[in-house]
Amino acid sequence: MDLANSYMKWLLAPLIFVAVNEQVAEAIEIHDIRWGFNDRLTAFHINPVTVLIENPDPEPFEGEVQFHQESFRGQQIDIALATNIYIAPFEKKWIQYYPYFTDFNGNWRLSWTQNEMKHSQTFLAPRPIPEKSIIQLVTPENLNTVISGVKQFPEDIFPPLSGATDVLQTMILDHIPRWEKTRREAFLDWIHSGGILHLFNNSNGDPLLFPDSFGPLKRQTSPAYYGNGVIYFHQHKLSDLSPTELKQLINIDTHNSVNPKIEINRDNQISGTDLAYPSSTYRNTYYQNFDEELLATLTEISKPQQIWYLIFLLSFIYLIIVGPVYYLITKYSKQYRTFYIIYGLSTLLFCFIFLFVGQYSTNQTSQIHSLIVAEILPDQKINISEWSSLGIVSGGNFKISHAGESHIYSTCQPYSKVNGFTTSGNNGHIQIDIPPNSFRTYFHRARISKSLLDTNLASFLANESGLEALSLDIRKEFPQQIEQAHFVFGSKIYELSEENNQLIYSGKSRKLFPLLIENPLFDTRYIKTNRFLPFVRPTDKKQEFSSEQFFPILVQKSLNVSSDKINQNISWPDHRGKLLVVAKAPDSLFPETPEIFKKEGLIIYSIDIPLSEHGG
Repeated sequence: MDLANSYMKWLLAPLIFVAVNEQVAEAIEIHDIRWGFNDRLTAFHINPVTVLIENPDPEPFEGEVQFHQESFRGQQIDIALATNIYIAPFEKKWIQYYPYFTDFNGNWRLSWTQNEMKHSQTFLAPRPIPEKSIIQLVTPENLNTVISGVKQFPEDIFPPLSGATDVLQTMILDHIPRWEKTRREAFLDWIHSGGILHLFNNSNGDPLLFPDSFGPLKRQTSPAYYGNGVIYFHQHKLSDLSPTELKQLINIDTHNSVNPKIEINRDNQISGTDLAYPSSTYRNTYYQNFDEELLATLTEISKPQQIWYLIFLLSFIYLIIVGPVYYLITKYSKQYRTFYIIYGLSTLLFCFIFLFVGQYSTNQTSQIHSLIVAEILPDQKINISEWSSLGIVSGGNFKISHAGESHIYSTCQPYSKVNGFTTSGNNGHIQIDIPPNSFRTYFHRARISKSLLDTNLASFLANESGLEALSLDIRKEFPQQIEQAHFVFGSKIYELSEENNQLIYSGKSRKLFPLLIENPLFDTRYIKTNRFLPFVRPTDKKQEFSSEQFFPILVQKSLNVSSDKINQNISWPDHRGKLLVVAKAPDSLFPETPEIFKKEGLIIYSIDIPLSEHGG
């Protein structure tokens, strides 16, 4: 009997060991993943991806969890997104990533290391679509309340970063969210950037009474405008409305919207069964793939350029010396020892020459070229959108970080792997590997607490045909030297000149529509290398980096007009204009790390100017 028990113990020991290790290996469990705001990703944008993780282990989990895209063969695409988390024993926690999506629905892998063992889980993303999201914001306990045609989104996982809300178009709200400062600021920034908010009475039928921290929502006149956004106050309870009635309220007359007015195509009107999304296709858009094109353009400007003609000349001289010259020496000279000494020294000399030329025939200073859109907020804070290309000659692993808060980084590389990782938040940065004589592009969103431009409307006069007169007072916070200044009003963009601390309408204007569809990235100087062979460059013409060249791109990005609203009848709202000022980018907006010697950048400041009490 004792012998049988002994054998049983030896048999059970491996099973217990395997079971214990299996429990350790699967200590962290992934319970849910939310793609975007309504499980419908928006293509060519940064989308929030929220993951619910549980720690069923009696020991706390603390470590880094990475999230990256994969090809169907299991190869990593683009850069990994990383976050450090702490989950107490037997607790659940939401974590959020902010990846850039194209129109490709690939696999995404969540990976982490626990007890010196690597673990991962793969998810298939839904196919991204052109349209932005329409949601109802709810408390976590009210997720089971269903409204036909509208997805619900819990308020406790609303992104706390301003740059993560670009894919949200419309929100329905019937309660006051319980938010900390960061989420509240991201919510107000979303409205100011063009969000549409529909406020309904609470479950008791009473109007929502927001505190002072929700300043723009305290108004009760409907519609109330806040930057590019609009707030509608509805005197109804959501439960009292049928889906058809709710559809009519949400798809309210576009004449009152802050979005540019367009002529409705009667063939593509929203059906009664589809509350949220009008039909549209990619072929009706002008620049869906814009971020990648823009970064590719900056690459051509900032990457190190070798002086190939010098290298070819030295190679030709070397071939002449090792060929005919050495032949003549060996033919007419009897001092073979001298010949071998000369041959060895000359070969060594040319090795050093080629090494020196290969390293120093480029511009040895690290350089960066940036395009920046700065949206001025009412609290004198600024939302930053930055597209940059960093050229490095020496190569290495670099940490790229900026001043400010609410950072989001992306490399926008949907077809190749990028060695490194990014983190988001107030201490967000990008850690990236850059090979020698190479470059790296990135897209950056942030919020900075610094006033860079301040102005005040002095006089304004318009008629049916457009703007007649305009003057804006320049205050203390203003760029010292501007390159261009324009004012968007109605269907035109008006050129301004700087005179006596004022910006004054100079009498020149142009239609807005041609500017919005102009794409200077199709210039052959940018999308084609001017070469006959892969390594021969017959001309060494310097790529341009001027405000004239990139002005259409900066305007398009600053106005943030979705491509399905661009047609010949586009017109900016009459109650509000937008001041656009183009200048050289200040040093404070370039990366704090690494140290960069040559910095070139263009920035367009965008600030909304109310033109009437109704608009204000």
